[in-house]
Amino acid sequence: MNSSLKSFLWKIIILLVVAGGMLFINKMFLHIKPDHIESWVENFGIWAPVVIILIFIIRPFTLIPLSIIAVACGLLFGRYMGTLYIVSGTVLGALLSLFVLRYFLGEIQINDEQKQNLNALKKDLEEHGFKSVLMIRLLPGVNFDLVTYICARVEVKWWKYTLATLVGTLPGSILFGFFGSSLLSLKPQSIIILSGLIVVLAGLALFMKQEIGKKYDVNQLKEETKLLKEN
Repeated sequence: MNSSLKSFLWKIIILLVVAGGMLFINKMFLHIKPDHIESWVENFGIWAPVVIILIFIIRPFTLIPLSIIAVACGLLFGRYMGTLYIVSGTVLGALLSLFVLRYFLGEIQINDEQKQNLNALKKDLEEHGFKSVLMIRLLPGVNFDLVTYICARVEVKWWKYTLATLVGTLPGSILFGFFGSSLLSLKPQSIIILSGLIVVLAGLALFMKQEIGKKYDVNQLKEETKLLKEN
């Protein structure tokens, strides 16, 4: 195995172990939930928007689930401003994470013939940055931060990555913003709208999966990604 690849894999394994440890601690001891974050942010008054965006920005380095903060943001600021802050904070956090990972980890070299789909994805990301990043951002079941890690290790122009992340996070941000804002008063109308949003997002995700399926074996791609974590 290439030494640079082996070094990269060890760093990814360490990141995954840390992430798993933090998630375990949160589940067993801390029990951090959206309403906890809401109560804390409210103490900052007019600085609350700045604080919530800063939380989004540093979130990738703490590996706190994005959904927890996003729902709290919708609950605190409402469906419209909440969505705006979710998108802004998520994109800024993803961009900062991209630069930090590139600085410390560098580019990955994938030469393993058993990872043909992963090699093809790397090539597409480098040749068709915006389109490829957008498609995997919209692909269901793909971890948001894992996409950032992969993009950081290949030659994707940062502005294409940022624009694709902006567009790709809009659907989920709208859903989280609306869901969070509806938690305290979940009326029949809200349920109908939420159901409609879920149907639209599910349809979009299915379309993206079919489009990606024309180029890669999606299930095999997931298995190859798992191999990166295990080797």
